Amino acid sequence: MRIAMLGTRGVPAAYSGFETCVEQVGKRLAARGHEVIVYCRPAYVKTTATHYLGMRLVKLPSIRTKGLDTLSHSGISTARALLRDHPDAVVVFGVGNAVFCRFFRWSQVGVAINVDGADWARLKWGPIGRRYLRWSERVAVKTAGAVIADSKAVAAYYQQEYQAASTFIPYGAEVPADPGIETLRRFNLTPRQYLLAVGRMVPENGFHHLIEAYRTVRPAMPFVIVGDAPYSDAYQRQLRAIAPASVVFTGYQFGAAYHELSAHAYAFLFGAQVGGTHPVLVEQLAHGNCVLARWTESNAEVAGDAAIFFHDLPELQRDLARLTADPALVESRRRLATARARIFDWDEVTNRYEALLRKVARANGGHSAS
Repeated sequence: MRIAMLGTRGVPAAYSGFETCVEQVGKRLAARGHEVIVYCRPAYVKTTATHYLGMRLVKLPSIRTKGLDTLSHSGISTARALLRDHPDAVVVFGVGNAVFCRFFRWSQVGVAINVDGADWARLKWGPIGRRYLRWSERVAVKTAGAVIADSKAVAAYYQQEYQAASTFIPYGAEVPADPGIETLRRFNLTPRQYLLAVGRMVPENGFHHLIEAYRTVRPAMPFVIVGDAPYSDAYQRQLRAIAPASVVFTGYQFGAAYHELSAHAYAFLFGAQVGGTHPVLVEQLAHGNCVLARWTESNAEVAGDAAIFFHDLPELQRDLARLTADPALVESRRRLATARARIFDWDEVTNRYEALLRKVARANGGHSAS
């Protein structure tokens, strides 16, 4: 099959879970003989290469504003796919891009959309954005050939809200067996003597609560925060204003640097309260990290009994104090995390994507057997 992937910033993966999924699934589909096209935004994908891990990269422009960056790029990508690339099947990422699914259906191109939870609930959206995203959920179930839910909680939401069946496909985990410590040296860190948080620096990821808890508990180790986000300068200023001097903001760290920081942390703190399966949570389990996470249905579904969950700031403070005072508890949670991570396998995830794309291509007259 010729498979197109659109709606993300592109690969190499350097931003969020969608890009991780595109890279991990796309490279495996390419290795199986499929032609994989990934539409990329030049502002995020700096490589000049036309191919990456077997995938063909197509760079297209976008309107660089918070509300239009993704939508404009996805519209241009849709036009390019239909007028020039002619895929047999398309994976659209992000429910906000559901409006483009109908164009693929009208052109008899199989289309599946990964909706990624209740995106309208993200705090960054105002009333207009939230209404648009709620409307997009309805469009997705009406116009896509298949809706992909990355957690059972997301699947249940679409069933309850829209009486719509979805295909459950989670994320996987791929981490290096023996990460080095060069990045730790760069930030003056000692293995197993720092706390870690990773993610986009937006309010729904709860970094303000993590910093507040750290400031209150005052553990004898630094708190390393890995991440950044476009259009979030005000929130980042707020975080830096409340952070003690022992909080280390590293900015984006990808590839080897990200894995080195993940592999050697004392514990991983996770405050996300919106979305389905978060790949970073899966990856931290795979690194064998003790995880202290905000309770949501999706987070609990991923981590199970391997994580310690908090529901509010006081509970987070109590749990953080307990963890930092009890290394034996942390070690026991690391063993549970390693065992839990074994259920997340990118090869199996790719099997499910491949089968689903063959199904939607077949339903629309594509070359599903190729």
